Amino acid sequence: MTDAVSLHLADQDRQALIVVLSHRTGLAVTDERVLPAVAALGASSCGADTAQDGRRLWAVLDL
Repeated sequence: MTDAVSLHLADQDRQALIVVLSHRTGLAVTDERVLPAVAALGASSCGADTAQDGRRLWAVLDL
């Protein structure tokens, strides 16, 4: 089984939004250690959620 992952990038007002979407249904919310690790890398905000189309991880970075 091959997992499909897509990466989406956007910028506005000197910030970048990075979204990674796993197109696999039925996934649990990400491990609780992931978001603090992303924030420690310098993200001004980040989050994760699951939906019918898979799991999303996102982060906003100041440029």
